[in-house]
Amino acid sequence: MRCPKCLLCLSALLTLLGLKVYIEWTSESRLNKAYRGPHSTLPGPTSASPEPTLPANLSARLGQTAPLPSAYWNQQQWRLGALPSGNSTEVGGCRAWGTAAAAEIPDFTSYPEDLRRFLLSAACRSFPRWLPRVGSGQVASCEETDIPYLLLAVKSEPGRFAERQAVRETWGGPAPEIRLLFLLGSPVGEGSPDLGPLVAWESRRYSDLLLWDFLDVPFNQTLKDLLLLSWLGHHCPGVSFVLLAQDDSFVHTPALLHYLRALPRSWAPGLYLGEVFTQAKPLRKPGGPFYVPRSFFEGDYPAYVSGGGYVIAGRLAPWLLQAMARVAPFPFNDVYIGLCFRALGLVPRAHKGFLTTWPADRKADPCAFRDLLLVRPLSPQDSIQLWKHLQDPELHC
Repeated sequence: MRCPKCLLCLSALLTLLGLKVYIEWTSESRLNKAYRGPHSTLPGPTSASPEPTLPANLSARLGQTAPLPSAYWNQQQWRLGALPSGNSTEVGGCRAWGTAAAAEIPDFTSYPEDLRRFLLSAACRSFPRWLPRVGSGQVASCEETDIPYLLLAVKSEPGRFAERQAVRETWGGPAPEIRLLFLLGSPVGEGSPDLGPLVAWESRRYSDLLLWDFLDVPFNQTLKDLLLLSWLGHHCPGVSFVLLAQDDSFVHTPALLHYLRALPRSWAPGLYLGEVFTQAKPLRKPGGPFYVPRSFFEGDYPAYVSGGGYVIAGRLAPWLLQAMARVAPFPFNDVYIGLCFRALGLVPRAHKGFLTTWPADRKADPCAFRDLLLVRPLSPQDSIQLWKHLQDPELHC
């Protein structure tokens, strides 16, 4: 052996190099588990672990470790195996969960009426399609047309005809590899005009309305997510990405397509993209729109993406359905979707081009919108004007 000292130095260098790689790897793992702050850009899944997982026991992953708070949701999630299946007419069916909630929450009668109604039927998730009595109005499966690269799934309400038409005439209009669908509950509401005939005409005219026979109220927004995911599994399993947005959103579709096509291959399979909130807490002031009683839920919210508009990878649809069956119901759909992604071991990815609280007095400047992906709320008139400006080849910024 000619140079023992050289070999010793080489061995030491290799050891230091291995130690450096290990430190960098563990640091990256810690970053992927940490949430930085409100609206910060979060690290996405690493190239080695974009796959969702769903452990047999979700409690630790959802932050439910002993000693548990006495709040009903926390206790339920700790012992929940799966939500009851079946409809509300079956003995021990979906309404049994709500009946137990009413019996076990000591101050249930003091909850706001909308929250009480949500809890009583929160586990009821199987609803038939609402179809026009005359004519087709059927929504074709993707296999019957072209499988879209991007499905635009827009949450609407039966009476919001102008908003839907504005979407059709602007960012949701016909385009290669894109398909538009609207998600609605029943047009026959409680104490409101019967919009069934008008909605039936619209459904026959455009064949882009997915309607289900449940009451279309804010606390039922999660049903639209869940029933869409189920529809995807049966009718459009090959879609690459799904945008879920509100009907008062404006989406710069070309920019969104460009962004999705340029995604790193390690990001795309587990994508959950939008405006991210990382340090949100329950609001405890009674009377507010997002009030959460302490007897129902204790703790902080998971990192989640604003329900005003977000993108998910299409391949996650069956995984999310599995998670939804095992995550206790929560009244706010964006927080609930965040809980389901956390149950799958996936984190949201922030993009500064998603702005879901656009000020009402701020002008919709087309030059400012060129680099944005989604903004809300905008009126139908503003959306139409903005789209025209963005399509103008003579637009100079």
